Parts: sequence; C-alpha cells; structure tokens
Amino acid sequence: MLLLFFSFGFSQEKNISLAFISSEKTDADSFAGRDAFGFNYYVKDNVLKKESSQKKQEYKNLALGKIEKVDLQNPLQLVLFYKEMNAVVLLDNQLNETVKINFSEANPELQPLWVCMASQNQLWLFDFATQKLGLYNYLKRTFNPITVVFESPIVKTQSDYNYFYWINKENQLFASNIFGKINFLGNVPEYESMQIVSSKQLLLKKGTVLSIYDLGKETSQILPLQEKSIESFYYREQILSIFTDNEIRNYKLILP
Repeated sequence: MLLLFFSFGFSQEKNISLAFISSEKTDADSFAGRDAFGFNYYVKDNVLKKESSQKKQEYKNLALGKIEKVDLQNPLQLVLFYKEMNAVVLLDNQLNETVKINFSEANPELQPLWVCMASQNQLWLFDFATQKLGLYNYLKRTFNPITVVFESPIVKTQSDYNYFYWINKENQLFASNIFGKINFLGNVPEYESMQIVSSKQLLLKKGTVLSIYDLGKETSQILPLQEKSIESFYYREQILSIFTDNEIRNYKLILP
C-alpha cells in the first residue's frame, strides 16, 4: 500500500496531518460517503450501492423517483430522502427497508425540503410550507415544529442526532438543538461544496482546492491533495474520501 504523509500548519497553529491510504475504482454517479466499517455508499442509476472489497449490497425503489439525499449518520439506520415524491425510507445495515413514509399520504400538510436522522425515533424535517424546522416522529407520524419562521432561505444543511446545521443565502452558518435553541456560528467563505466537521471547523471545496476553515479565527488551510478533479468528498472518523469521476481516494486526515 502506497502511503504518502504530509504535515503542515502555520505558526501559532497546531499541525494538520494528511496521509494517502488507498484508491478504489468506481462507476458511481454520485458518492454518498464511507462508514467506519470501510463500506462506500454511492448512487448509480438511482440505485443505492453499499460496497466493500468483500461485500456488495444495493437498495432500489425506482417508484419513489430520484434519491435526493443519503444520510449515513448511523450505518445501522440509513435515511433516504426522495424529495420529488415527498417520501423517506429508513434502511438497516443490510439495506432492508424498515420504515417508509409517504408524507403526501401520512401528513399532506407537510412539504419536506430537508429530512435527516435525529434522536429518539425522530427525523429532522424542514417544512417548506411553514418555513419552520421541526422533529418528525416516524413511529407516530407526527411533526413538532421547534423554531419560528426562517426569514432567509436555506442553501445547505447538515445534521447529527442533537443538532441541525444550515447555511442561508447570506452564507451565515446556524445551528439548532432539539429544543429549538438557535446559535449563530459564523460567516462562511464562498464555496462549491462543504462539510461541517465541528461547530468550529468546516471543510470547503472550491474548484480543485479543498481547505479546512476555522470559523473562530476566520482562517483557512489548504489540504495538499494530488487530485486534479474533485467531484465530491466525505470526512468521517479521520478518513477523508475524495470522489473523482472514476475513483474514490482515501486519506487519513487528523485535524487539531
């Protein structure tokens, strides 16, 4: 295995270490991410694929239309959001369907714009009709709004069990906890795609450059990657996966 190691940083700042681990060929249309068990998740012809060197699985439900979002927060309980059909599907680690909700039938008053996993049998759900963020209990099929009306349109979201993050059209980053308390985290530089690493750090891609941005210090450090094209990326458990047009390249990335 080829291993390249980089260590870099500025004075008065802790170093970031980056080491190339491996690469894998793929014919994916889009890359969803990688879990802690070494499985890659991607979409090909609107079919979700889960793949490692030893095992391949897939989930297909073409009747629900395009897969808008794949939430890998919990590899034992994946969330697929089908925005066009107002539907969400939960899958177990074998990609078996455990929950399927058609909001047009179960909750016709809702117009989900973003749906992802929260805690305690709930989903984060942003309702376009009311412009409110809330928690949807997928066992009871009930929605509980937890915020006031959002005044600025959302352009990017991310979440974990306890927090829902979003960036508005003014490139301001906010976070809400499960009780609806909202905090402003900072302003975000121009980007093409991004991932929130923590409440203080973001990974930002612009062109062929991927950088780590410190919200508090408002400083960026460019990662010295070898890829000449980056379709998308995913960071988890200190593994940075870069998706090019035909390859997934993995790095060990340790942030301060």
